[in-house]
Amino acid sequence: MIGPVANCPSCASPIRFQWSGAVQTVCGTCKSIVVRHGVDLEKVGVVSEPPPVTSRVQVGTEGRYRGRAFSVIGRIAYGWERGAWSEWHLAFGDGTSGWLSDAQDEYAVTFAVTDVASLPQAGTLAPGQEITLVDEAPPYRVTTITRARYAGVEGELPFEYWGKDETPFVDLRSEAGRLATIDYSESPPLLFAGEVVPFGALELKNLRDPRQKTAEGTRTLNCPNCGGTVTVQRPGESVNAVCQYCQSVLDVGSSAGLKVLQRFAERMKVKPYIPIGARGRLHGADWDVLGFQQRTIRVEGVSYSWREYLLHTPERGFRYLSEYNGHWNDITVLTTPAKESPVGGKPGAKVNGKAFRHFQRSAAETTFVLGEFPWQVRVGDVAQVDDYVDPPLLLSRERTADEESWSLGEYTSGARLWEAFKLEGRPPFPRGTFANQPSPHAGAGRLWSTFLLLFAVLVAVFIWRVSTGSDHVLASSQAFDPAVEENVFVTEPFTVSGRTSAMKVELRTNVDNTWAAFDLALVDERSGTSRELPVNVGYYHGVEDGESWSEGSRNTSARLGGVPAGTYRLVVAPLGEAGAFTYDVKVTRDPPSGFLFLAALFLLVLPPLYVSLMSASFEHQRWMESDYPPATGDDDE
Repeated sequence: MIGPVANCPSCASPIRFQWSGAVQTVCGTCKSIVVRHGVDLEKVGVVSEPPPVTSRVQVGTEGRYRGRAFSVIGRIAYGWERGAWSEWHLAFGDGTSGWLSDAQDEYAVTFAVTDVASLPQAGTLAPGQEITLVDEAPPYRVTTITRARYAGVEGELPFEYWGKDETPFVDLRSEAGRLATIDYSESPPLLFAGEVVPFGALELKNLRDPRQKTAEGTRTLNCPNCGGTVTVQRPGESVNAVCQYCQSVLDVGSSAGLKVLQRFAERMKVKPYIPIGARGRLHGADWDVLGFQQRTIRVEGVSYSWREYLLHTPERGFRYLSEYNGHWNDITVLTTPAKESPVGGKPGAKVNGKAFRHFQRSAAETTFVLGEFPWQVRVGDVAQVDDYVDPPLLLSRERTADEESWSLGEYTSGARLWEAFKLEGRPPFPRGTFANQPSPHAGAGRLWSTFLLLFAVLVAVFIWRVSTGSDHVLASSQAFDPAVEENVFVTEPFTVSGRTSAMKVELRTNVDNTWAAFDLALVDERSGTSRELPVNVGYYHGVEDGESWSEGSRNTSARLGGVPAGTYRLVVAPLGEAGAFTYDVKVTRDPPSGFLFLAALFLLVLPPLYVSLMSASFEHQRWMESDYPPATGDDDE
């Protein structure tokens, strides 16, 4: 792989190309940019100042990608209006080459694609637009459109690249996790495609010594607006910092020195709950709070503001915390875009197999900023934000004129963050209902399942009691004749045994358009005491205005509770309004209690019913804050 040694055309120092396909390199002695034409070398420029390194990767780093060993042999550094990134040139052991993109601690390996028929012209794409690069492959989605400037080179490159003007770049991502970049620095444009790769998966070695970065430490500067001290925690990486005294937004990424991007005569001050510079342990890593911003939306003339904290750890890059009215979210930026797709017939999106319902669209404006950022953040920045919810998750899409990004937040407790960052006091108490706040009344489904199981058991027990638990003591058929002076019926003595329990007396008559009354008396043969219980029946029917009607019943029953074992007689004294009628008497010992069954059913249904009603109320409050408020009675007025 290593090419022959030649001499620098500028200083005559020996130059050895490590990769046989390299066209351009930089002389390690005089920093001349040297281009190879066959066996001849030509000096085309000089590297004025090495661009700042934004990661531990350096020329000479070695690693593996999908089992293929590679060496980092060159780099192109880019800068754009709101940030910077590096493209590290990789030489693989099989003679091929690729690129390792390094942007804000996100790493992607890409390769040049030459079998694309045509690419869209510059200026014809917009964030969020879908395009198909290769037939039958999943479409890509435009995520970022950048006009980047050449910021410097080092090492070996497969083509000539120096001194170029601003060039449009279009970044694209697919739902399948693929990443692509259209480079318009040449005509026709170039296409590079690959994937985002975790830093640890690259098995990198010969990395830049982390102690070197530590030794660089923080950078202390004076604000050009007020003279106050500005401390930059990540010099060489942060491009944006805010003076804590006058809140001027400063460009700290320029080698020319600090530049004021925004200054304000009077500014409100928002105090972060988590201070800038605080360090907390989350997800098994230590995270530093680098930046803070307040963002505001306006709905029907009312402003609603929330706070966002930018966290960073060298091992995993960046993540966010957000807070609104005491509700917190732990947020990561997605490397693959979600797919907008209806959920339940309503607008939604899907990602990682999960479906989210669209909740709200708003225009979010940055209204306060503090700390530092690896990309420029200014007061007045506005982005269109679409939120989708599947509690406790919150899927968000932010779109500007040149960028679209997706992030996934998970609702978390303030107490957890207070503990992680060792903060004093208590977190703000959550107020209201938040979009992805988990319902405190969840679990209604499990409760209903349990209810159905217990209901089945209850019904089975009741049926068993009806069929086997009761004891039929006596049954007799009698007649009432008003012409007879004595119509009292006294049963033969009957004995009941066992525990003290209820006794049920049932009466079935044939009364018709009349009533009957019964004075019942249960007489204890041993003590002579009796328990009396009057009951009535009445049944009427007829036809009125051509409509049949009926009311009342021919049958009735009475229940005597607490009847101990013993020998009894039942005395039945009937009385009728007019005419004779017959009646059947049936006495049952220890009958099943329908009241107890209903009472048990009521107690069983209470928990799931209560949780369901509370959950419905909670969801009602949640969606009242959305673009899809539930209909209310007031809507009809």
